[in-house]
Amino acid sequence: MGVPPKNNARWKEIVTGKKTCTLKFLAGKILLARLIRAAATDPGSIPAAIDELHAMFTKNAENPSVKQDLETIFS
Repeated sequence: MGVPPKNNARWKEIVTGKKTCTLKFLAGKILLARLIRAAATDPGSIPAAIDELHAMFTKNAENPSVKQDLETIFS
């Protein structure tokens, strides 16, 4: 599975905490926790949070843990 486009609604669901899942990629887990906290305190930060999370997944797309996390989030 490739990295879905940023306009996929699931990105917003995950950075706002509406969809929860346990990530295997440690950097993703840490980043997501920070982004969820930021989005909760400032809803205006959601687009930037989506950009940041998408960029991290895109940069590490070949990592087996990232591939598993993408399947978990988007399936």
